Amino acid sequence: MDLFEINLTSVVQLLSFIFLLWMLKKLLYKPFFSMMDERKKRVEGDLAEAENVRKRAEELEKMAQNELKEARAKSDQIVAIANNRAEEIIEEAKQKAQREAEKVLSTAQLEIERQKQEALAQVQSVATELAISLVIKVLKGTLDEKAKREYLINVLKEYEK
Repeated sequence: MDLFEINLTSVVQLLSFIFLLWMLKKLLYKPFFSMMDERKKRVEGDLAEAENVRKRAEELEKMAQNELKEARAKSDQIVAIANNRAEEIIEEAKQKAQREAEKVLSTAQLEIERQKQEALAQVQSVATELAISLVIKVLKGTLDEKAKREYLINVLKEYEK
């Protein structure tokens, strides 16, 4: 017997084995591999989608950070404007108070000057009256009425000068 003897049984077994392989391929391997290919495609699609979602999340995070920076810059700007306006208001209030104080001071100085002038006028009036009465008393017995008047008029003219 030869090692490789071919007979009808061997041929039938070989054909049966080939038929079995063809049937397995057709019924088992092909659906199994197609299912595996679909699963691979689905997993790859999910991975691609996850990568897209990750990229979109990074973009959104960058946008959120930019918006936060802008908001902070705007808030800093608003605070700076508010501080400047507050300083302006304080400066305006100081200037207004200074003007009012100067106005009150000038009004008080004018009032003091007016009262001073009134006091001087009163003092002059009283001094004039005293001088006239003193002159009249001194001259009462020595001069006649006409001379008294002339002397009084001369004294008043000199006093007014």
